[in-house]
Amino acid sequence: MVSSEKVIRVHIVDDDPTDFVILDELLSGSTRFRFELSHLSTIEEARQELLDPECDVFLIDYFLGRGTARDLLMEARKLHCTIPIVVLTGANSPQLDDEVLELGAADFLPKDELSLPLLERTIVHAIRHKRTELELERMVKRDPLTGLGNRLLFEEILESSLARCKRSGGKLAVLFMDLDRFKEINDSLGHPTGDLLLLLISDRLRSVIREADFIARIGGDEFTILIEELHSVNDALSVAHKVVSAVSYPSPVGGHELNVSASIGLAIYPENGNTPIKLMQKADLALYEAKRSGLNKVQCFTANLQTQLEKHLYLEKGLRYALENDQFDLHLQPQWTLEGQKVIGFEALLRWRYGAEGMVSPADFIPVAEKTGLIVPIGEWVLSRACQYLKEWQLLGINNCRIAINVSPLQLKAGKFVDALESIALAEGVSADLLEVEITEESLLDGIEEHGRVSTELSRLRGLGIKIAIDDFGTGYSSLRYLRQFPADVVKIDKSFVSSDREELFEPDICKAIVTMAESLSMEVIAEGIETPTQLLELQQLGCLLGQGFLVSRPLTFEEASQWALAGRPSPA
Repeated sequence: MVSSEKVIRVHIVDDDPTDFVILDELLSGSTRFRFELSHLSTIEEARQELLDPECDVFLIDYFLGRGTARDLLMEARKLHCTIPIVVLTGANSPQLDDEVLELGAADFLPKDELSLPLLERTIVHAIRHKRTELELERMVKRDPLTGLGNRLLFEEILESSLARCKRSGGKLAVLFMDLDRFKEINDSLGHPTGDLLLLLISDRLRSVIREADFIARIGGDEFTILIEELHSVNDALSVAHKVVSAVSYPSPVGGHELNVSASIGLAIYPENGNTPIKLMQKADLALYEAKRSGLNKVQCFTANLQTQLEKHLYLEKGLRYALENDQFDLHLQPQWTLEGQKVIGFEALLRWRYGAEGMVSPADFIPVAEKTGLIVPIGEWVLSRACQYLKEWQLLGINNCRIAINVSPLQLKAGKFVDALESIALAEGVSADLLEVEITEESLLDGIEEHGRVSTELSRLRGLGIKIAIDDFGTGYSSLRYLRQFPADVVKIDKSFVSSDREELFEPDICKAIVTMAESLSMEVIAEGIETPTQLLELQQLGCLLGQGFLVSRPLTFEEASQWALAGRPSPA
């Protein structure tokens, strides 16, 4: 509600002094509201005022020398200006009316229709409408748990801050922070305790950040901080270390005293970028480097990280080109019975040869694909090629060899993976149950904990008769509780437990424990990375029945794999 007691500050932007006098005379005659008017006579004055407006409403003439209100409206949108703008014009044009309203003007008034009642009603309505709009925005752009801004609001405020810095020549810093080992707290103590910890950390962040700065929660335990009015990088580092120190105090939560720490990556304007996306990208990369260096670390974006970023962008560009030009290949590594080495299926392994780089390691390009979202269309390409292989095998009379494909939880979170699989299998005329889905242990647990859609998609897959294999088992944060909640069909013993520089099994006790656990849950076991006859024999003695590895075969081309499938096919009864 706009009170009649409150002074309504009106900034009039008009290059004609006569028009200002007319508006002044009209509004000074109001008995309902108290208006306080200021006159800005040039578009440059108005632009400067938009950076930090000290008014309740702008009244702007459409034609301003060589510029127009359109220019100011676009500037206001870029700056996310929270003050309503009413446009006035002497031209009678419905097209102008539509144009300025689309650009965010609160209203459009012809000058020849101006009257005190019309001005009063328009100004008050514009202010009320803007307040309602901002309140709705606040609800949409706030994190419901902590009340902090979310990613969308952070990006908007960062964009506005950058515009001010570009005009003033100032500096700002973007900090990315996340809590070290937060997932372990969630897993061991539950989400309610994790939420209480996030609330406590949010309060601590507020206590060490100036009012002029801004904090947002952009993910589970991920926070961003915007620091303005910097004099040097050291100012940002000082704030970052204060944050790390505040977070590291013992945290009494839900009857537990938790000792948590935080890692921070930071990027500086203008040194590290001049757009929100560049600064956030570089702060995120610096955070990743901080976490690689250990716990409780602060890392600035550096020239070395710039090299990593350039490699990331280079690979991203290459992946997009490879998708458009069908430059991937799918090799197949046989999976076989330890007794007799009879082929029972294959694991599909994505291969990519890129320019002068030659063969690019999946360890290099898969993280880039996941970070950019390209893993979803790449995953569909893998599905399509695997189904084409199965179709060709059908024509050769091979009907009992399944193909296991590796699936990222991001593909499952997108919610379209199973639909794509069904559609592709139907188009190729193959049975979906000849496919197997492999997902890493850590990804499976993360996905089920944080995203219900992952569980839904996996359940739909099992409903289609598709087996689900847990890859790299034993390397993640294991929990039998999750396996019982969502039992998979196959457990793959990670190769780090099987092979090393010696003939024998590297971790026989762990291998035995995994085999025993799988048997208790009625799951198949496949040992990866078998390289020696001794390892094979020891796995057999532990009760493992299936394996894959260089002892029998490296990954094969489709033509080579087809020969293996034909030769390894069981004889008819």
